[in-house]
Amino acid sequence: MSIINLWYYINGYILISIQGKGTERLINLAINRGIFLRDIRRYKKKALMKVDSEEFKRLRPLVRKTRCKVRIEEKVGLPFFIYRLTIRKGFIAGFVFFILALYTLSSFVWFVEIDGTEKIDPREVKEATRELGLHPGVFKDSLDLEDISKDLVLKVPDISWAGIEISGTRAKVQIIEKIKGTEYDPEFKSHIVAEKDGIILEVFVVEGQAVVSEGDTVSAGDTLISGLISFEEGEVEDNDEPLEDREKREMHVRARGTVEARVWYEGHGHSTLLIEKLVPTGNYETGSFLRIGEREIFLWGVLENPYEFSKKDLVKRTFDWRNILVPVEIVSLRFTELTAKKEKLTPEEALERAKQQALKEAKEQIPSGVSPDEEYYEILETKDDQVYKVRYVMETIEDIGIEQGY
Repeated sequence: MSIINLWYYINGYILISIQGKGTERLINLAINRGIFLRDIRRYKKKALMKVDSEEFKRLRPLVRKTRCKVRIEEKVGLPFFIYRLTIRKGFIAGFVFFILALYTLSSFVWFVEIDGTEKIDPREVKEATRELGLHPGVFKDSLDLEDISKDLVLKVPDISWAGIEISGTRAKVQIIEKIKGTEYDPEFKSHIVAEKDGIILEVFVVEGQAVVSEGDTVSAGDTLISGLISFEEGEVEDNDEPLEDREKREMHVRARGTVEARVWYEGHGHSTLLIEKLVPTGNYETGSFLRIGEREIFLWGVLENPYEFSKKDLVKRTFDWRNILVPVEIVSLRFTELTAKKEKLTPEEALERAKQQALKEAKEQIPSGVSPDEEYYEILETKDDQVYKVRYVMETIEDIGIEQGY
């Protein structure tokens, strides 16, 4: 809405229609009297226009003089809106009550979601959050999300990291289950080391001492969280006695925590302008056999591939009787002969083919359940202008820590 239209809306205006033979005369008289008419639209039997609410009264003597018929089509603007509200006190009260109720209800948590559980029962996590104060009906401002997250990690041993985010009336508890490695043993001492290369984004330590920080580049096998905790010279224990010897200045624990890093996966692809593709020749052979349990009985046709290059299609047909599956099936085979055919590609097609090869290779390296955060590719230089090479890079954000005993 423009500033001019906003001004008209604040002051209010009336959309009117004028009918009669003196319509043109009425419009001219109004303009001569300084009555501002806007957006005049003429039709066969009437004319539509807008006039300010204050100036509408000044039209009345002109209407009588020209013997025209004026009709109010619509009243638009803030003054008319306020007037309609004032005559509907019940509506105003209900509207105000609705806004207050909505504001009050939105100040509480009504839904708690648990995300990230695979081995842990979500009900166990939800019960733990309830005991820590996060449950449906709790006032949002009374929650210390950071403290609840830390206490949740300590309360549920199989959780290595937890984060809580509140959006509206919904609290989402995101957890990462205990890091890969040996089963829990309170006497087991370990470090958290890098499973793969990456750039550190965040380190969350439950137990142990972080030896890397945000922005560090690490290689597979590097220690991320040490299970050997060192104390500074002069630091004292609870009994206020100085730590003097090495045994007292070091403590061995089982390292626990998560280390998020940016990890990259590369794929390479290449293509020439002249390629060979396997295409059907039109020849095919079929065969079929009966399978009863582990036994196979030949029925007819060919059961072994008779061609150098072929595509094999297999169709199984099972039988049932009164919803009881009979352990008998007929297996039909079809071998379609393929032959190599040379095809010339355009530079764009060759580049796209190399790109798709590189993308496929990069995707195959990404762990299941991990989604790429960023991806890009570059065209590599080659000495042969008939060959195109592409390097495709996919970057992910994942926990690269793995437990290693010592």
